[in-house]
Amino acid sequence: MKSLRLRLTLWFGFSFVAVVVVFATLTYRALDLELRRKSIARDYPTHPDWNLHGSFSKEEVRDIMTELMEKALVFSLPLVGLALAMGYWLARKSIAPIASVNEQLRQIQSRTLQQRITLREADLEFRDLVHHINELLARLEDAFGKMSEYAARVAHELRTHLAILRLKVERSDQRIAPELAEELQDELSRLTHVTDQLLLIAQAEQRRVVFDNRDLDLSALLADLVQDFHLLAQESHRELQLDVPDHCWVRADPRYLKQVLHNLLTNAHRHGTGGIIVRLRARGPSCCLVIANKVGPYRGKMQTLGLGLRVVQALLNRDAGIRYSARQQRDLYVACLRFVMARPSVQSALRTARSSYDPVI
Repeated sequence: MKSLRLRLTLWFGFSFVAVVVVFATLTYRALDLELRRKSIARDYPTHPDWNLHGSFSKEEVRDIMTELMEKALVFSLPLVGLALAMGYWLARKSIAPIASVNEQLRQIQSRTLQQRITLREADLEFRDLVHHINELLARLEDAFGKMSEYAARVAHELRTHLAILRLKVERSDQRIAPELAEELQDELSRLTHVTDQLLLIAQAEQRRVVFDNRDLDLSALLADLVQDFHLLAQESHRELQLDVPDHCWVRADPRYLKQVLHNLLTNAHRHGTGGIIVRLRARGPSCCLVIANKVGPYRGKMQTLGLGLRVVQALLNRDAGIRYSARQQRDLYVACLRFVMARPSVQSALRTARSSYDPVI
């Protein structure tokens, strides 16, 4: 399938070439016939008072026509090139509104449905198209808002009923076997965790999550968090490599950042195989945290909710201080977090304050 721009350019160019060819052919035939006829007859039947003082031979006629065609080609080829360039320019200008609409639609995601498509100058057809697209975006925004609000309400209701169920199970230890009571408590804990995750996603999508960004030592936070996952990795005969500098001060909300890191490490442990790499590097005014693991053979076949990554995306889409990206390179899944580092003066002050609280041996 050729692009619309190419088709318009070729149509304009072929149209111009066809006009030139038809005009040149008619001119050639008329002039050739006129010269050949005049070279035989020495008088003009329609004008008796005209006298022909000379005539052309067939070789002269052929030479004249050949020279005429050569000159026609010399002058026509640049015009054909100019026509093609003009056709391409006109085609590009004609589809520029479509390209602008496509670019604006590409930038709209589920969290930016409030954006609308705009065109400064467009024909009536394009204006109608933009109007209908904006109406569709408004309906989608309203539908997503209602779905998010409904999910939040359902999560609130579930949290209440789950809390009541846990209390009933705790108070009925004598009527329920201890093993069954423990299993019920575990299942209720899992359901409560899922409900909390759904509620957090709904609140983040509704922009009701307030971040309290402060300066914190990301290296210390990672070292403390990875200790528990070291035990999980050893239990499953896997290796967890932690490569972080001694200190790396960043601006973030410690509560939500810890949850994000916990979800990423949990995802790497549950849905990956082999070693898990956690690497932190400072690059100028920012630092990059990479969590990488090999993709398991069952990835893409498991019917999971994927709430961990949904929480990460929902939270980091609202936090302007952290940029999140994830990609899969062959059998390796890589999650990257970019942080804005704290100012040098702030870092030195925090280090001094921290050292002042260190116990003296």
